[in-house]
Amino acid sequence: MPKRKPLECGVFQDIETAEKYDKEAAGWMRMASKSFVSTARKWGVTDGQVLDVGTGTGSLAVGFARGMPGVKVVGLDLSDVALQLARHNAQESEVSSRVSFKEGDAEDMPFENNRFDLVVSSNTLHLVGNPVRMLDEVRRVLEPKGMFFISDLRRSWLGFFAEHIAASYTPQEVEDMLSQSKLQNWELKDYLFWLSIYPKE
Repeated sequence: MPKRKPLECGVFQDIETAEKYDKEAAGWMRMASKSFVSTARKWGVTDGQVLDVGTGTGSLAVGFARGMPGVKVVGLDLSDVALQLARHNAQESEVSSRVSFKEGDAEDMPFENNRFDLVVSSNTLHLVGNPVRMLDEVRRVLEPKGMFFISDLRRSWLGFFAEHIAASYTPQEVEDMLSQSKLQNWELKDYLFWLSIYPKE
């Protein structure tokens, strides 16, 4: 099916919508966080700075801080409403001393070059207007030997029932984006319902 344009609902405008998402996605995001943390440990990441791009209500950022006590995490999102809830979630999980949140654009990140040891992102690529620019920014803010783990939904016939799937990309489209971007040494894995981008081993 053809891709739908990026969703306006990708940026939360009101606290009620953000809270509803936070509750509905809690279980799935806990599982996603465990997968991201497990992968980071496999790569030997035990300390340093982690950036979560498109952090939303902060589930992945908080999950990293809870699962990896040696890291400091920054969550980036365009929605001030979502970030208010993310800060609350970090406090509730008692990790606010190691997690901070910043309002900003994934296509123009408000960070200096080579700052982060690891950049992660879950279900954000299909929400940005220029995903190649986001990938370029991931490369820019990463240390030269930094790692990245970007996961997103995969477009399929399920998009007839779910707008986020309809707005996501096919494996070939993501490969084309990666080839156009400054991100190097990448590997794309197709898991049927979602796609993940890792450094090539």
